[in-house]
Amino acid sequence: MVYGMSRKPKTVSVTSIAAELGISPSAVSRAINNRAGVSETVRTRVAGLLEKYHFRPAYPASRLPRIAVVSGRGEVSPYLAGVLSGIYRYVQKGTLSATAVIHPTLETGKLLDLIRDQQCSGVILLVPAHFAEGLPKLADAGLPIMLVDETTSLPGCGFIDNDSYSGALEAARFLTGIGHRRIGCLGSRTPTENHRQRFLAWRNALAEIGLDPDPQLHLNSCPVSCNEMEYGRYALTELLKDAPDITAVMAANDEIAAGAMAAARQLGRKIPEELSITGFDDNPFAVFLEPPLTTVRHDMEQAGYLAAEALDAFLQKKTPLPRTILPTRLVVRNSCAPPYRGSHSPDSSSVSAAPEG
Repeated sequence: MVYGMSRKPKTVSVTSIAAELGISPSAVSRAINNRAGVSETVRTRVAGLLEKYHFRPAYPASRLPRIAVVSGRGEVSPYLAGVLSGIYRYVQKGTLSATAVIHPTLETGKLLDLIRDQQCSGVILLVPAHFAEGLPKLADAGLPIMLVDETTSLPGCGFIDNDSYSGALEAARFLTGIGHRRIGCLGSRTPTENHRQRFLAWRNALAEIGLDPDPQLHLNSCPVSCNEMEYGRYALTELLKDAPDITAVMAANDEIAAGAMAAARQLGRKIPEELSITGFDDNPFAVFLEPPLTTVRHDMEQAGYLAAEALDAFLQKKTPLPRTILPTRLVVRNSCAPPYRGSHSPDSSSVSAAPEG
């Protein structure tokens, strides 16, 4: 008597998945290979069956997973160059490839098409604030996404951020600690949370010593289109018109600080004797400015490296995307000194940290 018979395991293939979904094998293939020409609904249905049957397509050994490195700007600033260096350093390990996608608008549908057209399996967003409105829809597409220097709570997204607040607060407290009370703030024109945190640190550091920050001491706009260094030169010039008595300036990044230093020289303000200046990022050029710039070190290259590493781990092993905040620290060089008090040079012995080369 026969009590039962073993069934032959079902063979799963692109063709069988297509038949089960009632779509063409080419549509399944496009979905699997992250190619354009397939609706997001179809991609979700295909992904569901791939997961159900534990189906893993056999790619040619020569084909590496590809990630899209997305920027909203065509120009490459020193900051972006640092992040990109980290991404490309990781790519050199040979476990994945990367392609640059420049998308200057917030229309996520077109951005997603560009990413799909490049057959990308993951995304790194540079300056994610440019894509804030469209990020939820992009995340809904099911692609793993890493943000650099921005946080998010969206499912399917990870981030490598930096502790902007602590770094900027350390810089502000350093200035107040060596006697500065009239401290200007040259904010960034890019509306990122990190730049807002740098502004809050400036404001809170002044409040700590009983000062109400003067709105005239903060500037974050420019009437004409310009790069960050040009904006820094413009901003300090305008700031000194409204508040000629300032003795120090905190800039949102090193490029703005470099422009501010150029404006100070043009206006006859000696640095640091008559005006102290700090930056943020510690770009490679900061130490070569004259005088070398006191700034907050933010490891941009490491952020890019870790973002690429996280996507690689997800694509290879389904490792959850990390949500990491990297530390920052003040690097004291020669662009800061106690406030100028008359015809004599300030006493450098009151500076609370030794300059770093």
